[in-house]
Amino acid sequence: MAVVVGFIPTEVGFKALAAAREEAEHRGGPLIVVNVLREGITDDPRHADDQHREIARDHLRGASVRVEFRQETTEDDIADVLLDVVDAERAELLVLGVRRQQDLARHLLGLTVQKLLLSANCEVLVV
Repeated sequence: MAVVVGFIPTEVGFKALAAAREEAEHRGGPLIVVNVLREGITDDPRHADDQHREIARDHLRGASVRVEFRQETTEDDIADVLLDVVDAERAELLVLGVRRQQDLARHLLGLTVQKLLLSANCEVLVV
């Protein structure tokens, strides 16, 4: 079954990508890599440009499962986009990255992560 990873081009985003690859290979894949763009916001560090996506592809080369990259755009809630992908793919696991361990409580209380943890119809792995 599918593994979906919410990808942002940061150190923690690449750690989440590695964990998602490992989980997808263990579970038999595929791996769906999703980067969500906020409509109307051009300078957001969470947006993966062509170079970031190519680096991510390099990290996933040789994966033993099918890998699919998606870049979705929303003017609404990022969590809703990820939940839609999870549902459409009937994902078994959603992987999310959190910036630093000491920030874990703050992020778990953040609206996006909290919504994903409470609403996903699958397991959620926070890296």
